[in-house]
Amino acid sequence: MNKYLKFARVFSAGMVLQRDTDFFVWGFGARGRVRVELIGECMQTAECTAEEDGSFCAVFSAVSGGDSCYSLRAVCENERIAIENIRFGDVYLLLGQSNMSYCLGAVERRDEWARRAADTNVCFLSLHETFSDITEVTRPVSPQRDLSREFAYVYGDAEKIKSVSAIGVIAAALLCERAGVPVGIIDTSMGGLSVEAYLPREYAEENRELLSFLKRVGRYDAAETYNTAGGRNFTQLAGVYNEKIAPLARFKFRAAVWYLGESSAFDFEHAQYFEQELRAIVGHYRKLFGEIAFAAVQIAPEYYPYGDRNGYLYVNESIASLSRELPAFFAIPTYHIPPRWLIEDGDVYYHPIHPVNKEPIARMLADVLYKNVVCKERYVFPQIRSVQPDGAGGLLCTVADCGAGLNAERELYGFCVCGEDGKYYPAAARVTAENAIRLTSSYVPRPQDATYAFAQYQAGCNAQLKTGEPLLPFRSRRENANRNYYPLPPFLAFNQSYVLENCFGYAVGISRPIRTWEPGRIYGAKCRVAQTNRKKAAGVLKITAAPSNANYYFFGASPRVCLSGCRSGLADYPYLHAEASASAAGVEFYGLVVRLSSGDVFRFAPLQEGALADCVPVSERGVTSFCLDLKRAFREDSAVVTLSAQDRDTVAEAELLFRSKNPCTVTVQNLCYVPQAETYSYRKTSCQSARSDTQLPVSNDSV
Repeated sequence: MNKYLKFARVFSAGMVLQRDTDFFVWGFGARGRVRVELIGECMQTAECTAEEDGSFCAVFSAVSGGDSCYSLRAVCENERIAIENIRFGDVYLLLGQSNMSYCLGAVERRDEWARRAADTNVCFLSLHETFSDITEVTRPVSPQRDLSREFAYVYGDAEKIKSVSAIGVIAAALLCERAGVPVGIIDTSMGGLSVEAYLPREYAEENRELLSFLKRVGRYDAAETYNTAGGRNFTQLAGVYNEKIAPLARFKFRAAVWYLGESSAFDFEHAQYFEQELRAIVGHYRKLFGEIAFAAVQIAPEYYPYGDRNGYLYVNESIASLSRELPAFFAIPTYHIPPRWLIEDGDVYYHPIHPVNKEPIARMLADVLYKNVVCKERYVFPQIRSVQPDGAGGLLCTVADCGAGLNAERELYGFCVCGEDGKYYPAAARVTAENAIRLTSSYVPRPQDATYAFAQYQAGCNAQLKTGEPLLPFRSRRENANRNYYPLPPFLAFNQSYVLENCFGYAVGISRPIRTWEPGRIYGAKCRVAQTNRKKAAGVLKITAAPSNANYYFFGASPRVCLSGCRSGLADYPYLHAEASASAAGVEFYGLVVRLSSGDVFRFAPLQEGALADCVPVSERGVTSFCLDLKRAFREDSAVVTLSAQDRDTVAEAELLFRSKNPCTVTVQNLCYVPQAETYSYRKTSCQSARSDTQLPVSNDSV
């Protein structure tokens, strides 16, 4: 009977050890000489002398991967211990928060993937928490030599596998099938963790700048006050590192997977320190485990109502930045995957921050890990590496890692440029070479900086390789995002019939598709609204109506101008450009009607030769251009008033308003904000002033 001698708790039945590398086997409770035996197809014996504290560590030569089972045995004096059913293959370390720990049993296609994983040569060690209340969780104040308790590897049982990380299960099954060797996963993730939980304490305390930041934002936990934060104990500085990472030191991994950042989705400063801390984590873990690769998943597009509300963009920017800086660090984008957050039982634990379609992310992870670390090929997602003026009024973006080349068959959407004033406007983008994109804007004659997909809603951003890999989001100037940044509001691009609105928190939010354009919501006339982008990246909007006297022959289309976390831009830009054509004569354009949160209704009217016009004609023979003044508007009593940026920030509804006495279809295109008034003149319209005997007195007061 064994009283003292034991292997470290990471060594357990059913495990996978890393193939093709020397490896260590260690344990505790030894006295004097210890003999450790690897029994199986490749027999090895290693002897070592126990330290004074009883710890021992034996070194073994590399073993190739395969289906062969091995046993580990240790003998010390009269004590013997053994572990059975060990195989050699590839082992991966999972680091992250809830989107990593989210179990297979709560995602799409869970039964299929559970069976598939059970039928493959994979095993999972989940270093999960046991508590009934989060305040029960405590962490060790210093790095531990062994795991806090016994954990069992899960394998071969579909129902048990459903309790394991969904991303871990799917990626492991795919890697096992492709590499043809066993795959082991060790998962250290937990919902709600901050980056500091994985950071060694000494790094934070030796970096005065970081220490000052952590103290200021309430994320520093001194050793003498450890485990006194109640509900925050679980994510204290270095807590997960001390409890789950330090005990694994010397264990061999093929690579680490990082999926964490939501807790840093606050503002630009938080993201800068997140980047600094993640860089330190990568460096330190490579000292612990060897020069392992890191695959880092960018966090899902989500509206986090914290800081300046651009938090997830900053975090993903930091991950992309590290992929350019660090060797064998791979950024994996998520913006091109429409997140879904419900499966058929619709239980209350589903949460918009947790997409249940984990398979696309796991597949990308498997691709990156298999091709880079197993096959030793270079396979990464393309990203812009440099932006330079081309001397002809454009910016040339050079894209790295283009593989088969950029897809030039589509008109690209999602790019913006700015000049010396730092004000961004949408840019026309054209692929000029397999690794180059040229950006131009008639509103920025000398562009200096560019962005791609730097906006709350990125689904319409469509730059990708011929083989389908999306371009990583990018901006050439890193700074606090301010109102100079073009928000890419979905309603200005007619290439999205629906926008997936994500609101953080199931208590007050939801994730659901919402039509970006609808029949007019303010005037309310019946009509059909459709969008198409068959030829143009920005698409077109078609409004088909049979106006009647019941609505004074008015009709229109309403954009979704009020979305979680997305500025409409109406308060940030002075003018709105639009183009329209009509299928019949006699169609008139009245501008953009808006309703503020106060309930007041105003109308931004089209300019005619610099002056506000009540209405202007829409040509049936060609395209008519319009310019709307977004600072001056008609009030309900026809007074011209000035709306402040604060007023325009409260726009809750809007409607492009037209009038016609005949059935017609109006096609709208090229809707965008512009920096200066555009001068247009039109033929005389049928717009008439109200009869003098019905007019109300008009006040000259401005709003």
